[in-house]
Amino acid sequence: MKYCLLGVAGLIALGSAGHAMAWGDCDNQRVIEETLDLSGTDLLQIVAGAGDLEITGQPGMESAIIKATVCASEAEYSEQSGLDITSGATARIATIMPEVEWRSGWGSSRYLYMDLEISVPDSMQLDIRDSSGDLSLRRVGSVVVQDSSGDIEVNTAVSVEMKDSSGDIELEEISGDVVIIADSSGDIRGENIGGSVLVARDSSGDIRFRDVGADFLVERDSSGDIEAKTVAGDFSVLKDGSGTIRYSDVLGEVRIPEDKD
Repeated sequence: MKYCLLGVAGLIALGSAGHAMAWGDCDNQRVIEETLDLSGTDLLQIVAGAGDLEITGQPGMESAIIKATVCASEAEYSEQSGLDITSGATARIATIMPEVEWRSGWGSSRYLYMDLEISVPDSMQLDIRDSSGDLSLRRVGSVVVQDSSGDIEVNTAVSVEMKDSSGDIELEEISGDVVIIADSSGDIRGENIGGSVLVARDSSGDIRFRDVGADFLVERDSSGDIEAKTVAGDFSVLKDGSGTIRYSDVLGEVRIPEDKD
C-alpha cells in the first residue's frame, strides 16, 4: 500500500498490486544501499515514513543489509531523501524524507515514498515505528511495532507486541506471546501461537486466533466477530460491543459476557 500526496484525484491510478500511485508511476526513482554493523547491538530501532517495509531475518548475520527505493514526483524530493543510520548497543535505521509541497490545480501532482527491504540477524530484537504502507516481517526475534496505517504480516517470530491504527494484522508461527495493545480498525488473525494472546483494546474488525499454546484474552472489543479455535489455556472476553463470539476446543475455562452465551 503506497501513500502519496496528490493534488488531483483524477491523476491517481491503481498499480498492479492495488497500490495508489501517481499517474506515470514513479517519475524519479533512486536506490540506496547501506550496511549497518550489528555485532555489538542488543536492539535495532527502525523508523520508516511512507512506503512499504519488509524485514527478513537471516541466520549467522552480524549486520543489517538495507535497500531503500525512493520514488518521487520531483527529482529534488528524491535527492533530498536518504537514511539516517546509527550503530551501537541500540542501533537505528531511519528514513529521511522532505515535506512534499502540495499544489492545487489541474495537472498538479506531488508524491514521495520510500520502500525498504532490510535483512537482519534472525535473533535481533526489533523496535519498529512505521508511518504508512504495508509491513512484512519474516523469521525475526522479539518485535515491538507501532504502526499508523497499512497491513501488517508477521510470519515466524519469537514474540510480538503491537499498537496499530488501521489495516489488517496477520500473525503466524509466533513461538512466544502476542500482545495487541490497541487496534483501531482492520481484522486481526493469528495461527500457531506458542504462548498467550492478549488483545487489550480493539475498535473494529474481526479477531480470529487458532492453535494458541496458552491463554487467549480479549479485554475490550467494540465491534466485529471474535473466534477462538484450539486454545490450550483459558479463553476470556471481558467486554464486547457488537458481533458474535465463537469458540471450540478450548482446554481451559471459557469466560464471555452473559449476553453472548
